[in-house]
Formats: sequence, structure tokens, C-alpha cells
Amino acid sequence: MRLWFWGISAASLCLGALGCEQSPNKSQAVPPGTAGSGGSVAMPQSCEGPSPGPAPLHPLTRFEYNNIVRDLLGDASQPASAFPPENEVDGYRTNANANHANPLLVESYLTVAESVSARAVAERLAALAPCAEGADPLACGAAFTSSFAERAFRRPLLPGELTPLTNLFVAGNQQGYAKGIELVVQAVLQSPQFLYRVDALKSATPESGAIALGSFELASRLAFSLWGSVPDPDLLAAARDGRLSTPADVEREARRLLADARAHDIVRDFSEQWLDLKRLDGAVREGTALNVNVLNSSLEQSLQRFLNASYFDEKGSFEKLFTDPTLWVDGTLASIYGGSAAEDGGFLAQALEEPRSGLLTQPALLTLLSHADQTAPVIRGVFVRERILCLPVPPPPPNVNAVPPDPDPNATTRERFRQHTEQEACSGCHRLIDGVGFGFERYDQLGRYRATENELDVDESGELLATNEEALDGAFVGAAELSARIAKSPRARDCLAANWYTYTFGRQEQPEDSCSLTQLKQRFADSGGDLKELLVGLTQTDSFLYRPAMTEAP
Repeated sequence: MRLWFWGISAASLCLGALGCEQSPNKSQAVPPGTAGSGGSVAMPQSCEGPSPGPAPLHPLTRFEYNNIVRDLLGDASQPASAFPPENEVDGYRTNANANHANPLLVESYLTVAESVSARAVAERLAALAPCAEGADPLACGAAFTSSFAERAFRRPLLPGELTPLTNLFVAGNQQGYAKGIELVVQAVLQSPQFLYRVDALKSATPESGAIALGSFELASRLAFSLWGSVPDPDLLAAARDGRLSTPADVEREARRLLADARAHDIVRDFSEQWLDLKRLDGAVREGTALNVNVLNSSLEQSLQRFLNASYFDEKGSFEKLFTDPTLWVDGTLASIYGGSAAEDGGFLAQALEEPRSGLLTQPALLTLLSHADQTAPVIRGVFVRERILCLPVPPPPPNVNAVPPDPDPNATTRERFRQHTEQEACSGCHRLIDGVGFGFERYDQLGRYRATENELDVDESGELLATNEEALDGAFVGAAELSARIAKSPRARDCLAANWYTYTFGRQEQPEDSCSLTQLKQRFADSGGDLKELLVGLTQTDSFLYRPAMTEAP
């Protein structure tokens, strides 16, 4: 029996959360301008009272879908990998306005729902929907249907939603209890209430300004923002019992969620997009005979372990992110970068003899920001300005040849790239870019430390210009000095906060976001750059706690 995304029947799964009728989750009062238990946040004069940004309807990302079926059904096969890839905006796949249903995606939803539901009942029926011997299967099925759909929909069910699901189980139960459960799972996984993050209802209201989100909406936002998944039973219970009605309640639950291992998944997903790590897949770099897939896998795991420690270790901080000399090394990486692996060949954190200084000197990132046969000062410079400092770099003129100069055994990379600053058409932009990239020249295309190139001394002097931050601008020598400046830079700290904001809210920054961004950046600064506090701070912004009011239709 095929259950299409559009519903079991015209009247079966009423899209209550999408507008058929109001959700049972009433909006709850949140004190205007409150910053939670962390204290008040200084805001611009125009930010008196809550001022949230837009709250678009979010389709589930593949990352979120995979996490949900893991948490709801115990299925860790990552079935959403079969979905068409999301469109990217500013490097992020979470943008709600760039990703919409299309025939191929709908067909993928159907196919995956069929396979996931069949696998669930075949492998985990007793754990998923237990029904003791002699018990009434209709009662067991009704209990499973209600609890499963509530977690999948992230809120209590409406009568118009529960009845058709119950009827579906009854129909399937005629072929056996397992079939009834399978059809319910299949239907829920194809319903819009599941496939879209409806965490900010947009029905017309007579209010103006900002509308405080209700408890179940906040529970949904918390789980998706910090786990990339659905609320657990404890979070739903907090919403149901009125223990998720104030910013302090939200902060308490945010801290609980961040103490769970699933929070590490959200940091990994953000980092993969922020740093564009997918470009490591299949990337070939000269200088090693190691299998490229094995090497790149170890490189990415090493970087993600470094990032995870930066966020979740007791002393994790923004400063540590850019100054920590630690490198995570396994057996594969030890053969290239030195150090030693764990006894089982796995990863071991260590400070190597060759200098490292935080994120910008991690081998995975340096390899990613290189050409196959040489370093790439332009790519490295653009990355620092755009992704670390949020300083946009204009695209090159259309008639410019972007192919890097061929390696020259008699010259260094700096000498080969000197033409950029010597040619008038290129010098304006490349003075801003190349001066940054040249500071990384001690690290080759595999991120290995070197003192010479082609038996010529490497010049690692660099220059950072036009950041509008006096302590950041100016000449520097080497990646360590640049990283130390970035670690103290308000601009760089604010840039990371802005990137998390874009990723979390799934849209490009709008003028209405200025107050929430101010709140987030100030809280991050007040915490001393504590990276976990940055994630808690996201949940205390106006854009998280409120939605914009809609004008009531005449």
C-alpha cells in the first residue's frame, strides 16, 4: 500500500500546524527584552521590546531527517542520503527559502518512508511498539500511534490528525499487528507536519509587534537548534507541564540539551558547512602515496575532533579555537605529520614538535585551502576574510585568468603570485587577499610544516588590511601571529556568532535581525567567548523566543 506525501485521503491528515486550524499550543507570555538568567543585554535604542526576525517554514534537512529516524526508530542507516541535495545559500544548506518540495523530493520521501517503516517493524517491532502476549493489539496500536505521532509532530495531536492514523492502523492490523504499525510509521514520515519544521505558527492574529512562542514551539526550536532532531520525552513533558514558558526555562533546557552527546552532532554539521568540508571528498594533493579517501577521512575526523573539543571541553572558548596547539593524530596522519596514534591506531590529541596554532593551522583546513600541487595564498586569504572575519571579497573581473601559475622549481609561491599585486587590474583586491594568504606559506598543500620551498627559504610575512579594527590590521609574521590576533578580535568573534545565527535560523540576515544579533554578540562577548554560551545565547534572542505578528485578514 503506497501512502503518498499529500495524505492518506483528502480529509485524513488535516494540516493543523500549517493552517487548517489553530494548534492546541497557546502562545505564552515572555517578558519583553528579557535575556534569561544571564542578565539584561544592552541593546540599541531601536531595540526596545522584542524585535524578532522572519520565521519561515523549514523543510527538514537531510541531516535532521537522519537524526529523527535514528531517535524515533533506532534507524542509523542515514536514509535521507538518498534525497536530492539541498541548495546552498552563503555556504549553508539550511536556508528555508532556497529549498522547496519538488516531484523528485516527494518521490524520495515516499520511497524512504516505505523502506524505513518496513525495516523498523522487521528489526525492532518489540522495542518500537511492544504488545504483550494476550494484550489487545488495537489498544497497543492506539497507544503507539498517539505517542509516536506526537514526538514526530513535536506537539500534541489534533483530533483531525489522530483519527485517520488510528483508522489506518486498524486497516493494516487486518494483515497483522506489524503491518498496522508499519502503515502508521509510513504515513507519519510522509506527512507535512513531520516533514516541515512548523515551530512558529503564522495564522493571522489581531496583535501587532512580536508574538511569544508557545511551549511546544519552543521545545521544537530547542531540539532542532541544539540537536538537529525532535524533542525528547523530557522536553515535551516540560512543554506540557508549563515548564517552558520563560527565557529562564528555555535556558535551563538548552543547557540540558547541550550536555547530551547529540549536541556534538549539531556542531559537526555547522562546522562542515561553515568550513565547506565537503570539498575534501575526493580531493587529491601531491606529496603522499596514501589512499586519498583514507587520508581525507582521517583529516576530516581530526578536524572535527579538534572542533568538538573546542566547544565542549571545560575550557572551550573562542580564543582556544584559534590558539590551541593540539592536533588529533591517528595512524594515517602520524605518518605524515608526526606524533603518535592511540594504541589501537585511533586518534590521540597531542601538541606536535612542529608548530600549530588553532583552527587555521589544522591540516584538514590547510589541505582544503590548497591546489593539488601547491599552496593557494589567494584561496587561504579569501577564506580568512570571508568566513573568519565576515569581510566580503569582490569577485574577480570576468576577463581574469583564475588558473594559478604553474609550480616553478626555481621560485617560491610568493614569487610566482607576485603578478597579482603588480598588475593594476588585480592589485586592489589582491593586496587585501594575498597578504593574508602568504602568512600560511610555512604549510604546504598537505598542511605539512616546512622551512623551505624548492630549497629557498619560505617567507611567511603577511599583512592584514582594511578590517576597521586597529589591533587586527597590520603586518604579521606567520599563521600563529595571525591566529593570536584573530583570537582577540571582536570582529572575528562577532563573525562566528553571525554564522551560527544564519545556520540556526535558516535564512539570510534581514534588517529585522539586528536586535537579535546584537543580543547574541553581546552575550558571547560577556561570556569571554565561551563557545557553549554562544549556543545558549542563540536560544535567548528575540528571533528564537518570538515570531513576527501577522496582520489579521479583513
